[in-house]
Amino acid sequence: MRIKYEVSAGGLLLRPRGSTYDALLIGRGTPPRIWTLPKGHVEARESNEQAALREVREETGCWGEIVTRLNEISYWFYVGKSKHRKAVTFYLMRYLSGDPSNHDHEVDDARWFDMMQTRKTLKYVNEKRLVDMALEFLAVNPAALGEPPLVAQTAEQKTS
Repeated sequence: MRIKYEVSAGGLLLRPRGSTYDALLIGRGTPPRIWTLPKGHVEARESNEQAALREVREETGCWGEIVTRLNEISYWFYVGKSKHRKAVTFYLMRYLSGDPSNHDHEVDDARWFDMMQTRKTLKYVNEKRLVDMALEFLAVNPAALGEPPLVAQTAEQKTS
């Protein structure tokens, strides 16, 4: 059996909103949509980072910058009689500018979701884990996306 190896890159694009964050997801198919993180093939002479930024911009209509590498997801699938192994490197990204309505023709929708809804909306468990990794990173690095979100005070903090 023929095996084809593919390399892709993508991102979890976040923007601060109040005391939380919003994530930009892409949707494919007629409703109900399959919601995923933007990603795509790494082109010749392109780094994973460059491909991730390009794919996020193309598929979401928004510009971002890389904050940190989150993880690599690998999986197998079949196309006809060919077996494919795809490795996708995902990055946590900070939103800079753009409008999701300017997404390209490869996706049917691009939309902001709050973090709790993001986890519920994403189709694939490995992408849900990337959200968890991003939240863990942001808990340790609260200013990583620029303006730190407002953290609700606990009752102990209010009385001290």
